[in-house]
Amino acid sequence: MSLLSFGWLTVLAISNVVLLLVCAALWWTLRSLRRRHQQDISMLESHNAQLQQAQQSLSKSTIGMGRRIKELEAKLQQVQRNVALPNVDDDVFEQASRLISLGATADDLVESCGMARGEAELLVSLKRSTH
Repeated sequence: MSLLSFGWLTVLAISNVVLLLVCAALWWTLRSLRRRHQQDISMLESHNAQLQQAQQSLSKSTIGMGRRIKELEAKLQQVQRNVALPNVDDDVFEQASRLISLGATADDLVESCGMARGEAELLVSLKRSTH
């Protein structure tokens, strides 16, 4: 073999070693990137699961609050209906007050207004004491 062919073999061997080192570095880099990618995917899946749990909790809370709001609205409507209804007792006492001012007795109030005797006597005594 000549010296020139020995030089080419050396260059070729060195090139192969360099190529092998480059391939090894690329393989190691690719492996590291793959591992990092898998870690990122795992982290994202974990965050996604946490977000789904939070969203489900919020949905359940929202549904519960919606039910509670409906209950409160129903109670409010009931209270509004009760307020809107005239109070029969107030009408009876107003009528009794007018009759007393016209001179009615407790017996008259019991008979005409349907009041209990004790109520009628109390109203008569109160009205007469204020006049």
